[in-house]
Amino acid sequence: MHTFRYLVCIAAFVLASTTALAAYPDRPVRIVVPFAAGSGSDNVARYYAMQLGKELKQTFFVENKPGANGSIGAALVAKSPADGYTLLLGSNSTLSAAPFLFKKLPYDPIKDFASIARLSDIPQVLAVAANSPLRTFEDFIREARAKPNSMTWAHANTAHLAAGMALTKQAGLEMVPVPYKSSPQALLDLISGQVRSQIVDTSASYGFIQQGKIRALAVTTMKPIQALPSVPPISETFPGVDVYSWLGIVGPAGMPEEAIKMINTAVLQINAREETQRFLLENAAAELPPAESPEEFSAFMKNQLHVWEKLLKDANIQPE
Repeated sequence: MHTFRYLVCIAAFVLASTTALAAYPDRPVRIVVPFAAGSGSDNVARYYAMQLGKELKQTFFVENKPGANGSIGAALVAKSPADGYTLLLGSNSTLSAAPFLFKKLPYDPIKDFASIARLSDIPQVLAVAANSPLRTFEDFIREARAKPNSMTWAHANTAHLAAGMALTKQAGLEMVPVPYKSSPQALLDLISGQVRSQIVDTSASYGFIQQGKIRALAVTTMKPIQALPSVPPISETFPGVDVYSWLGIVGPAGMPEEAIKMINTAVLQINAREETQRFLLENAAAELPPAESPEEFSAFMKNQLHVWEKLLKDANIQPE
């Protein structure tokens, strides 16, 4: 009799678990953005939250938890219940570069997260003010070589710094990096002539480029980008420069596989739409990544650790 009751209980538990999982998501899902509201990554997150809500018939909402280069928000998600209802907008900042920027990181970028779906890749540009006499990338290199340490270049995050240092190293230049806390402030100083050039992601600079306030001289990716097809890649002149930011959705390690697959499938469907491609292009000049399974996204994340370790080592950036 006890054995029969035990089997009945087990069967009931399995049935209840299966039913609950099949209903995912049956309540609102939080996407933690570890950066400030209004940032380029925040805008992308809000777009996908809205689209995922439509696709999965449930509310997906964004919650901003900025601070410590994104590590505060990432740590919060890493320690959240692995039930699929708290997700993280992951990026190269939090999951690729952070391990080499901080001596003590409150999470492991691989072990503490479940890879779900890669959303977009965001290129960077080398830009000057619209009234700059430097019209081309060749002009820039010629000027920087002719007058060592006269070329100032602004950067506002680790990706910008890594790209600028990669260019400096590959081209054998002597330039002066100028750190900023935010891209918008650096862009204003670029336009006003406080700095002569800037390495900046397209999500922050594309609007200024379209308005004719700044001029893009080169992109930091291996190939030309869709938003700026006539702007040459730095790597065409100096092979080895390939720096871009990426955004993706991850969750706490141990998330139900079915929830992971459900979100991944939804993202692939969203990314296949012209509306999404148009949004990414017009709002961030971002590139759509290849359609990836969760396993392929996980392999990408692991590879990016090696990429960013080398980039930051070459940039002589020491962990703090």
